[in-house]
Amino acid sequence: MSDIFHEVDEDVRRDKAAEFWRRYQTPIFVGAFLIVAATGAWSYYQDKRLKAAEEANARYVAAVALADEGKNAEAAAAFDAIAKDGPKGYAALARIRAAEARPDKAQALSELSAIGEDPNVDKLTQEIAMLRAALIVLEGDDREKLERTLGPLMLSTGAFRFSAQEWNGLDALFNDDYDEAERVFEQVLNDRDAPQSMRQRASAYKGLLHAKRGPKPAPAAATSGGATSGGKIDVVPVIEPESGGAMPAGSAPIETAPGK
Repeated sequence: MSDIFHEVDEDVRRDKAAEFWRRYQTPIFVGAFLIVAATGAWSYYQDKRLKAAEEANARYVAAVALADEGKNAEAAAAFDAIAKDGPKGYAALARIRAAEARPDKAQALSELSAIGEDPNVDKLTQEIAMLRAALIVLEGDDREKLERTLGPLMLSTGAFRFSAQEWNGLDALFNDDYDEAERVFEQVLNDRDAPQSMRQRASAYKGLLHAKRGPKPAPAAATSGGATSGGKIDVVPVIEPESGGAMPAGSAPIETAPGK
């Protein structure tokens, strides 16, 4: 008897399977076709994208070679072509390089500033363009304009904030704005997120600043009665001891000679 029931169950399962196939064979074929077609389309898209990137890279390298050879006009034209029809990443970089190749610095600055404000460009590329613009302003020796250009970079948490601070401090130093230069260098030195190499440079820049400016004038010493002494004040630079009891940077002992 068990064999009879088993055969009946098998017949029922086969009938159900046949009915399921008759009802859903078309959707199954369509689904399988769509999966195969989508896979093929994605593979084609990826292959086409890779070839476009390889072609853009070759064109970009050729344009860079022209720039390195001093053929700025040809390089600018090549970069402009990449910016027009190249992949998004290469197009943005080509716009920056094309601007830098312009013989007219005002035009170059205008184009770089436009890239820095373009919402269609990724944040990192925007900051690169702003940093390149700052280099052009730095050559023009316009202190206020440089501060305006570097301002967004110094206040942000972007990748180039320390470079922007360093350039601002150096420009202040070259323009004899010693207080601002020292403030910037101290800011870099005290920032634990700053790269160690940049903090070392900031320390060296402070040494140059002190050598160029000389020691700060020391305030006149007051007597116990509240009156200042009439003698002269000699400021003697001090070398910081290597260990223990180090004096603050820039400090100097004050010697007073009593007036006659």
